[in-house]
Formats: sequence, structure tokens, C-alpha cells
Amino acid sequence: MAEPNSENEALQLHNNLRAIHGSQPMRLNKEMSDAATDWAKKMASQHKLIHSPLQARLDEGENLLMACNRKGEFPVSNVVKSWYDEVCAPGYDFPQGRGQGGTGHFTQVVWNASVELGIGKATTTKNGTSCTFYVARYKPAGNH
Repeated sequence: MAEPNSENEALQLHNNLRAIHGSQPMRLNKEMSDAATDWAKKMASQHKLIHSPLQARLDEGENLLMACNRKGEFPVSNVVKSWYDEVCAPGYDFPQGRGQGGTGHFTQVVWNASVELGIGKATTTKNGTSCTFYVARYKPAGNH
């Protein structure tokens, strides 16, 4: 992401949301952030939202988001919140601690065993509309 304030904001919000669920805090991993930024740049250059190959992120989970508008960037706080807000989606079973379709971003955000975070973004403009691609990497990967 190369913007320490945005990285720290994303980390703080992750940790605040994780605390609600009793999950341990995460710490930033620069190498993971660099790799996440590289992947965000690749998606932006292709204008496609697609997960990176598993071989490129061994034992790392990945959340993605693309936000486009004419008013500029989508703030990182809104990105993390959109992943977390899947908690309200039908299909997450708190008593069983497992989700069904549509809750994978949420569960990765709060996955207790994931203790390292890398976050990156890249922005591109097409036809006067700014699109920002966000990538969050989690280590070890959750949702398994």
C-alpha cells in the first residue's frame, strides 16, 4: 500500500473488530503488504478482480475488493467494514462457528489463528471513473 497511515488504519480496524469476537490482535507484515500491493497493481492494470494463485501466497488467506466512483478513492476503513459486515448476511451460524456462502470475508477478518496482516491497493482510472483495488493477506490463512 506504501501508505503507512492507511496500513495502520486497516490494522487498527481489523484488531478492533477482532476484539469483539475475542480474536487475538494482528500485526503488520511488510513483505505481505508489498506482495498485496503488487497483486493490487496487477488487478488494476487488467481492470479485473481475481484472487492471486495459491502458489503465490502459501498459507495466506486473501480478501479482495474493487470500488469505483467519480469522487476518488474508497477509504480503507470502508473496505474493512464491508468485509466485516458479512456478519449480518444470512448464513453465518454463530453457535456452530461456521459460515455458509457469503461470509468468507468476515470469517477471515476475525479468524483467531491469523496473526499477520498485509494490505495493499492500487488505483486506476477508466472513462473518468476511479477504481481502487484492495488486497488483504492473512497469515496463517483462515476459513479452513
